[in-house]
Amino acid sequence: MKNELTHNKLTRREFATRAATAVGAIATTSALASSQGTNRIVEPSDPTPPLDVPLRTKQFNYHNVMNNDAARIDMPVGVIKGETDGPTLIVTGGLFATEYSGVEAASRMYRDFDPANLAGRLIIIPVITMDAFRFRTPMFKLASGISPMDGKSLNSVFPGNPNGSPTEVVADYLFNNLILKSDYHIDLRGGDLAESHVIHSIHPNNASEDVNRVSREMAQACGFEYFQARDVDPRSLVYEASQAGIPSIITQCGLGYKVQPNEEFINSHILAVTNNMKYLDMIKGDPVMPEIQREFTVGFDQLRAKTCGVFQGIADQGDMISKGQLIGKVTGLDGSVLEELRSPIDGVVHELLVRRVVFQGDLLYNLVQFLD
Repeated sequence: MKNELTHNKLTRREFATRAATAVGAIATTSALASSQGTNRIVEPSDPTPPLDVPLRTKQFNYHNVMNNDAARIDMPVGVIKGETDGPTLIVTGGLFATEYSGVEAASRMYRDFDPANLAGRLIIIPVITMDAFRFRTPMFKLASGISPMDGKSLNSVFPGNPNGSPTEVVADYLFNNLILKSDYHIDLRGGDLAESHVIHSIHPNNASEDVNRVSREMAQACGFEYFQARDVDPRSLVYEASQAGIPSIITQCGLGYKVQPNEEFINSHILAVTNNMKYLDMIKGDPVMPEIQREFTVGFDQLRAKTCGVFQGIADQGDMISKGQLIGKVTGLDGSVLEELRSPIDGVVHELLVRRVVFQGDLLYNLVQFLD
């Protein structure tokens, strides 16, 4: 299947293109659980390798990554082994532990996908960074994505180090035991605590030609209205996976400031994974696609505060904007306008940074244009 994909562009495939009238339409897929197959819950002490799962079985376990006097780290791994052979797709959530819509989507997919309707193997990790997930509370005042164990961000230490600090050990375990044993990868992201993100997919643009092409096809197959190419950063998960020959994409869906994630964004993640499973012939059916897809430019036009005060956001994620349009203000407590924020481009709001009190230099908006 991998070789097939590298020689067939998405636009050449005979997808049934129809508007996704509701992202919740994913519930109609034949992949949802029908109480068939076997579900095994394995005790944390069980030495079973994470991918050693029989056919027609799903298994969820907390696999030990580190256990010494300084730290114990377990990683939740769900594996669904299908009725027949096929590719292995790995889905990761919680790379940034407060991007909650991806975490919830991953949990639901493990619960609902039925091995009887699957060809191949689906690996689901709801939360990679369990230490950050557990301790990301207001009283700790830790920046998002930073481990309370060593102060490092997981998405900047791949492919990891088995003899390194806890974050590096987690990266090594994930990368070498799970990512490199998969054929394709989808990272469920979007909407960290200070972000209001437009729904879109991202594919790396700085891997090999074949990997770039397949990743682009997967990004489009998500079924979102928007997709974007990126020169992703070295040592990030998507970068290192794609450099290793594993097509890897990101789904950006979520309003991070709403820690109870909206169903729209949860279902958008699920739609993206299910569409890709159809695209990869892991489940039956045609991907649910919008009538029109548009590609964002690679870079951003950023708006930063030039003064200090209270930020009043006017435009939000997904809003179409025109050059010179008023999209926000910085005001004083007496209501006076200290600064007007006007769009420098014709385009769309990619991301609103949900801040209240701002200082000079604080990022408030990421704006993008369309390639077409």
